[in-house]
Amino acid sequence: MEAAKRWYAVLDSLGVHTVPEPAALELLRPYMTDTLVQLMQRAHAVRDSVRGLVPREKPPFVDGELFASLFEGYTETHAQATRVVGDTALVIMAFTNDTQTPTVRWTDTVVVVRERGGYVVADLRYGAAWEFATHGRLRTVLTFP
Repeated sequence: MEAAKRWYAVLDSLGVHTVPEPAALELLRPYMTDTLVQLMQRAHAVRDSVRGLVPREKPPFVDGELFASLFEGYTETHAQATRVVGDTALVIMAFTNDTQTPTVRWTDTVVVVRERGGYVVADLRYGAAWEFATHGRLRTVLTFP
């Protein structure tokens, strides 16, 4: 589905790998649900709060790839398949990271829904099976305790 492909194209063009800064989030807003935007805003605030409270500690959401299962990120992605269930589309995205040895390949699933008169990203389901992959869902990761 085009919504998932556009979301990754904008993420890549902005160089966003973790919780976006406010200016980047505004550019990403048209491609995401209001709920996902709010979760990112909250995660950004948590990150900044932790920076201020514990300056010697690394705050959450500063390292790694938030938008794919592999912490080191991806070098290539493309939509592999789409399954539509009512107003929700599940877009399987295939990822490659060829900077790793051996090359790493996996799939994650982007959840796309109708909102504001179009299709936008509502969530990401991490799909990699190896032990140290990011598991679960993006919305859960963004809900920092």
